[in-house]
Amino acid sequence: MVNQLKILVIDDDNIMREACRDTLARSGHDIDLAESGAKGLAQLNRWAYDVVLLDLRMPEMDGMNVLRQIKGQDPETVVIVISGYGSVTSAVEAMKLGAFDFLPKPFTPADLRRAVDMASEKRRLILENFFLKEELKRKNAPGRVVTRARSMLQILDLLDRLAPTDTTVLFTGESGTGKGLLARRLHELSPRRDHPFVAVDCSTLVPTLFESELFGHVKGAFTGAEANKIGKFELSTGGTLFLDEVGNISLEIQAKLLKAVEERTICKVGSNRVIRVDARLVAATNRDLAKAVKAGTFREDLFYRLNVMEVHLPPLRQRPEDIPPLVEQFLEMYRGMSSARVRGFSNEALELLKAHQWPGNVRELQNTVQRLMVMALGPSIGAEEVESALPNPGGETASGEPLLMSEVERNHIQKTLRQFGGHLSRTAEALGIDRKTLRLKMRKYGLEAI
Repeated sequence: MVNQLKILVIDDDNIMREACRDTLARSGHDIDLAESGAKGLAQLNRWAYDVVLLDLRMPEMDGMNVLRQIKGQDPETVVIVISGYGSVTSAVEAMKLGAFDFLPKPFTPADLRRAVDMASEKRRLILENFFLKEELKRKNAPGRVVTRARSMLQILDLLDRLAPTDTTVLFTGESGTGKGLLARRLHELSPRRDHPFVAVDCSTLVPTLFESELFGHVKGAFTGAEANKIGKFELSTGGTLFLDEVGNISLEIQAKLLKAVEERTICKVGSNRVIRVDARLVAATNRDLAKAVKAGTFREDLFYRLNVMEVHLPPLRQRPEDIPPLVEQFLEMYRGMSSARVRGFSNEALELLKAHQWPGNVRELQNTVQRLMVMALGPSIGAEEVESALPNPGGETASGEPLLMSEVERNHIQKTLRQFGGHLSRTAEALGIDRKTLRLKMRKYGLEAI
């Protein structure tokens, strides 16, 4: 159950503890009980709870002392204080210490459910705040899947059937084929769509910090850990955790990842407290994990956990019919970047794009279209501009390096000058600029009229 909470009730009154458990268990929550403050803190050292119901008046250790220790250990824990000796003074003091709500005894089952529902929303907002901060760091990719290829349409149909389930999916294929885009689509079609989609790029994280990124850490766990951190696993609870380029994870982290997947629990770095997580796992790789298993660089048990349903994405060179609609999508994305107000590509230019092998797949095509639009001098991008922008059949420019945007522009102006025999007015007209701008660019690139 996506909205199930793990709740701890700390109260020395046995009848009250059992009544709280019965009421909240009927709402589908996972309830633990503690009969004293000391036993409650011991439970909190073993498990991380979404909500704590805490009685203020208990022998040996009162609720205010327990509340201070809970908030000192994990400020994000949502605490509802309860007491039969409710007063404005005790309520204010509890709120100052970080309590979320104050529930005076006696209260009805409806009062309790209402308070826990509000606490649940508070917990959701805490996680969502962390999630939004992470999202701000991530460059948003276009969310619409554009395709005409039969192979891709079949994949989209498969995702429609997989989405309502919690089946673990492994996307395979070359870099740049759109694995991350389809993982997000799978999430958006699923019942988990209103909860976070958390992506982890396993190829860019520093190995020594990878465990902290996945599972989080507590303050002081290592040098530089100045505050508690919520890890990606906990952040994705209720939603989807996407492990991109999962084949790059070290064997040590693979073992911990396997344990988290099997037990649906994690521990933050520097803590032994167990946190229950509920996220759908989706992974992607451009490596052959079966070969990695044979080579001993990837755990076989983790491979089978991730490879419940494999979805292989074909490279762009095998579906050239997708290039025109993708080009149109990228034109729309970057329209306005070019001073020439590019309207499109000529038929010859599109044919050249379709004939290219695209080793970088859709990502390379997107970058190429963006570069051509930035450097465009006219309303239509022609074959010569595309020829200048694309590497030679060997995959490199004559110098062995990718063409710079300035080289693309210089080559295009030079070819256009030759086409019109050095006639500046006709060249400027064909490029969509005036003679003055053309002369300035010729001077910049050291070009002479032919």
